[in-house]
Amino acid sequence: MNLTTGRLPEPLAEILEALWTLEEREQETMDDLMRAVGTEATEERLAELKLRNWITVDNGGRIRLAQEGRKLAERIIRRHRLAERLICDALGAHVDDSEDAACEFEHILADGIANSICTLLGHPRYCPHGKPIPEGECCRKTQEEIRSILVSGDQLDVGESAVIAYLCTAEHARMLKLSSLGLTPGNRLKLLQKWPSCVFQCDETEIAVDSEVAKNIYVRREARAER
Repeated sequence: MNLTTGRLPEPLAEILEALWTLEEREQETMDDLMRAVGTEATEERLAELKLRNWITVDNGGRIRLAQEGRKLAERIIRRHRLAERLICDALGAHVDDSEDAACEFEHILADGIANSICTLLGHPRYCPHGKPIPEGECCRKTQEEIRSILVSGDQLDVGESAVIAYLCTAEHARMLKLSSLGLTPGNRLKLLQKWPSCVFQCDETEIAVDSEVAKNIYVRREARAER
């Protein structure tokens, strides 16, 4: 078991993850846990978690994460919810399709890679389902301003230039429309205005799109000279 990277046997990880989500819902009984993970919560696995002081069970049957168990569960939840965010934001998958893929992804995602994904996505606070993403070391670093590397076009500042990284839309017609306007990966654009619509300059052409369409255009910000 490699706790340095957060990798532990999947059944134990599933139990810790389930306990975290159950505590978010204020559902902390053994019955709640059994409904959440089914046969994964065997007496032997629960005994091992208790022996390691990762969980506690009181006389009333409430099962809670202990301090060390909470730290492990937090890392698992963070990897899972960042994986969901990546799958939806970068790959364009529907939120309903992200859960199963994220479950597989979380078990092989090292904490260092999770921090890189977090930085890439701009330190998101919530997963696609609206659940909070626990902060990581990258989020807690003291800096004057945390700016994401990869953002949607509507998040640029007026006057800011960037290079298009990819178009994130499952609608083929919208993809073709954006491409026909010259909004294709590798092209440079500049945000001229945000209201009432987003106006971009791409080469010598000014292109107006609504904010929802601008959210489909992901760009890489250029490094700024320090003030």
